[in-house]
Amino acid sequence: MLQKIRLTLHNATPFLILPAAIAAMLIGPASAEAAIIVNDTWQDGSRTDPASPTYAENNGALGTDADADGNLESAWFINNNGGSNATTVGHLTTNPPTGSMNWYTYFTPEATPVNLANTGDSLTVTWQFTPSGVNASNTSQQFNMALARTPAGGRATSDVSPPNAAYTGYALFTNMGNTLGNSNPFALRERTGGSNPLLNNSSDWNTTLQNGATSGNHGYDGGTQYTLVWTITRNGAGLDIAATMSGGTLNNSGTASVSVNDPNGNGFSFDTFGVRPSGSATSATSFDTTLFKVEFNPVPEPTSLALGLCGAAFLWLRRRGR
Repeated sequence: MLQKIRLTLHNATPFLILPAAIAAMLIGPASAEAAIIVNDTWQDGSRTDPASPTYAENNGALGTDADADGNLESAWFINNNGGSNATTVGHLTTNPPTGSMNWYTYFTPEATPVNLANTGDSLTVTWQFTPSGVNASNTSQQFNMALARTPAGGRATSDVSPPNAAYTGYALFTNMGNTLGNSNPFALRERTGGSNPLLNNSSDWNTTLQNGATSGNHGYDGGTQYTLVWTITRNGAGLDIAATMSGGTLNNSGTASVSVNDPNGNGFSFDTFGVRPSGSATSATSFDTTLFKVEFNPVPEPTSLALGLCGAAFLWLRRRGR
């Protein structure tokens, strides 16, 4: 009797374990490696590669280094307004003039933006730079960055101010000085309207979602490297947005950071990153950029292998039940 019971339990075990294992494989947490769209350190000493109309080496084939320089590139546009810029191996250097200056890049082709289609899909942008000649203090928000979607037909083709367009997305309106002097020195804002250039009109970005630094705390220092890491993640009908600027003793702790959920989501597609310092008096005399990186982290779909195993398992169970 004992032997019979043991055999019965032993033979029944697959009926319990196999479906559970397959279910765990199908519905359990899954992960996928990030798809690197851009990873540029200017190894070819050029900011204009690839040329129009492609703009980005991510041209339908992720990870294609078209010119074999060791980088995945996207072309940068700069409106000088009396300033200057230079690209050398490993560096993109921009020198803001008395007035404002825009520099921006389209990190995908126009027809294939990063689309956060599913809950859990995320986009991460990393920008690493070293400023020189940082002003002592000011009360403005004149060191601003945007992560947005440029509407179809709204892209620049040469070094001009970003074209007028109904952009969607988010921006960081920040204060730059040795001492943070604005009451919201690291403010995440949402584009709420307008058909003006990307960052030229603060009124287009009327909704402030969160501030992540404190007025009066230490700000930026010349000769110190800073890194912005900005991640946007789909969360149902909304977006989780997290942005951190780190380096030196920024905000006394070494980081300024925001993390917020936008329940409605201001667009789920992105293809543009831009920076706009409004002159050296309210930012710095020079910005030396040494890394620009864009990563897409999609939620993996169930694989055909998993579905095939599921079908085979249920067929096996059916035959065993006869």
